[in-house]
Amino acid sequence: MKKILGLFLLFFFWLLSSQNNVFAKEVLSLKELIVIGLKNNPQIQVAIKSKESSIFYKDYVRSGFFPFLYLKYEFDRKDPGKGLPNQEVHSFGPYLNWNVFSSFSTWYSYQEALKLISAQDFMVKKTILDVSLNIIQAYLEYFKQKALYEAALVDLEDAKTLLRLAKKKYEVGLSPYADVLDAEAKVKQAEFNVTNYKYTADIAKAKVLTLINYDVLKVEEIEFLPLDEKNIEIKDLNFYLKTALEKRPEVKAKENEVLAQEDRVKSIKGKFGPTVDLFSSYYQVDDKFFPDKQNEFTAGFRITLPIFTGFQRIAELNKEKTGLEQKKLEKLNTELQIKQEVFTSYKNYQTAKENFESALAWLKSMEEDYRIVQKKYETGLASIVDVTTLLARLSEARSKVAVSKYNLIYSFYELYRMTGVIPELDL
Repeated sequence: MKKILGLFLLFFFWLLSSQNNVFAKEVLSLKELIVIGLKNNPQIQVAIKSKESSIFYKDYVRSGFFPFLYLKYEFDRKDPGKGLPNQEVHSFGPYLNWNVFSSFSTWYSYQEALKLISAQDFMVKKTILDVSLNIIQAYLEYFKQKALYEAALVDLEDAKTLLRLAKKKYEVGLSPYADVLDAEAKVKQAEFNVTNYKYTADIAKAKVLTLINYDVLKVEEIEFLPLDEKNIEIKDLNFYLKTALEKRPEVKAKENEVLAQEDRVKSIKGKFGPTVDLFSSYYQVDDKFFPDKQNEFTAGFRITLPIFTGFQRIAELNKEKTGLEQKKLEKLNTELQIKQEVFTSYKNYQTAKENFESALAWLKSMEEDYRIVQKKYETGLASIVDVTTLLARLSEARSKVAVSKYNLIYSFYELYRMTGVIPELDL
C-alpha cells in the first residue's frame, strides 16, 4: 500500500512539474534579443543581397582573365565581276579568343570589384548596428512603459490611502465632505492614468517581437530580463571620437570606395595601352549550308593599340578622375558628420545622466515632503489641497525617474552605436 501511495505521489509531482513547464514563459536577455533579431530581421537580408550584386560584378570582371570559346558561323558572298558567277562560302566551327594582356586594365578592374565588395561588407555591418539599436530602443521603451505603469499603480495606492484618511476624518467631524470629494477625484485621476499605461507595455513588447520577427500573439509567453543602469559608465570624449573614426563602418566603406575609384582610374588608363589577344579557330568550309568537305585551322596573336578613338578614352578618364575627387570629399564629409554625431551623443548622455540624478533627488524630496504633509493633514495642520498638490508632484517625480532612467540607458547605447560598437555584440 505504501509503495502504491509513493508511486502515486511521484506521478503527481511529475505531472505538476510538467504543467509548470508548459506554462513557463520564455525569458530573453537583451543580447539574446539582438542575436535573434539579426538572424531573423529582413533588413539584414536586404543588405546581404546588395552585397551579392558586387560579388556578381567581381565574377564578371574575373571572367576577363580566361579564354573565351565561341561556336561561330560565317557566310561570305563574293561577286568577282566581269560576268563571273558569284561565290558563296559557308563556314562553321569553334573559335577561341584569349586576351592575355590588357595593359593591366582588367587587373585593376578586378581590384576595384574586390574593394567594392569590402565596402558592401561594411554597409552590412552598418545595417547590423542600426537594427541592433532599433531593438535596444524598443526593448528599453517596453521597460519604460512598464515602469510608468508601476508608478501609476503606486500613485493609485497613495490616492486610495488619502481617500480612506479623508473619509475617516470626515466621519469624526474633523474635515468637510469636500475633502472626501477631492480625494475621490484624485483616485479617479489615478485610475485613469493606470488605464492609460495598462497596455502600453504590451504594445512596446509587441514592437520588440516584430523587430526580431516573432509572432506578436506570443506577447504573453515571453518576458525580458531588465538592465541595471548602475553598470553603465562611459569614458572621455576623445576616446569615442578616435574609436568612431577607426570603427564606424560608414568611414571604412568610404575608404574602400575611394580605393576602388583609384583602381577604376588606373583601369581606364590601361585602355590607352596595347592589348594582346591569342586566337584560334577550326572551321569546316563549303559552298553548302552544312559544310562537310574542307577543313580550315587558324591560330595566331593580335596586338591592338588605340591611336584615335574620338577622344572617348580621354572623356572617360576625366569622368572617373572627377568621381575620385567626389569620393574623397564624401569620405571627408562622412568623417565630419560622425564627429558631430559622437559629440551630440556624448552630450546627450551627460544630459540624461544629470536628469536621472536630478529626478532621483526630486523623488526622494517629494516622498519626504508628502510624508510630512500627510502627517500634518492627519493632525489638522494641512489642508486636503496641500496633500493633493504634493501627491501630484510626487506622481510627476515618479514618472520622471522612470523616463529619465531608460533615457539614460538608451543614450549610453546610442553613444556606442555612434562609435561603431554595440556592447552586447563582438563587432
